[in-house]
Amino acid sequence: MDSGLAAVLGAIVGAVGTGATGVATALLGRSAARHQAQIETLRTLRESRKAAYLAFAEVAERYLDLLSTTLLPIGRIERFPEQRENLIANAHNHWKRALRYRQNEVQRARTVLALEATRPVADAATVCSAAFALLSHAAGNTIAGLKGEALDSGPLKSPNAGFVDLLAENGMDGHDPDLELLRKQAAQAYTVFLQTAADALGETALTPAR
Repeated sequence: MDSGLAAVLGAIVGAVGTGATGVATALLGRSAARHQAQIETLRTLRESRKAAYLAFAEVAERYLDLLSTTLLPIGRIERFPEQRENLIANAHNHWKRALRYRQNEVQRARTVLALEATRPVADAATVCSAAFALLSHAAGNTIAGLKGEALDSGPLKSPNAGFVDLLAENGMDGHDPDLELLRKQAAQAYTVFLQTAADALGETALTPAR
């Protein structure tokens, strides 16, 4: 091979090598950009879900507080019979306030959560909501019994036979349920929701802002 041909071949090989290196670099750069985009998408999704979980946790905590406050005057009736009518009226007012909160804030938070939540978190939220609804129905039934009249539950369905059956499944008297036990079960369901949401986010805890 003469020197002229060797020089031409060397130039071709060099050009091919340079081109291959350029293509490889471009491919690596494109792959890195795609990977970064995926990371950013996942980060945005995680933050969106975290916001939805915290929003639900915050309103659920507030709702449980309202229901717990409803139970306080009910528990005082036997100790203060002379205040019976006032205590019943007080319990009824607290119950109506909790009901309005459920119809508005809680429902909105549940709607957002349904759009964002993973299956385990959605299931935990459903269990939590069911426990809260059971407590609300039980408190409402108790107040109605004390007042001797049905309570207006607005657009939400009034307690029915299914509610009584559900209490029976939990080992309770459907017509005289243990309100404190139901409150504890609701609080436990709320704790499970927090832990499930934290696990889904890869965090040690998920605590709503106060």
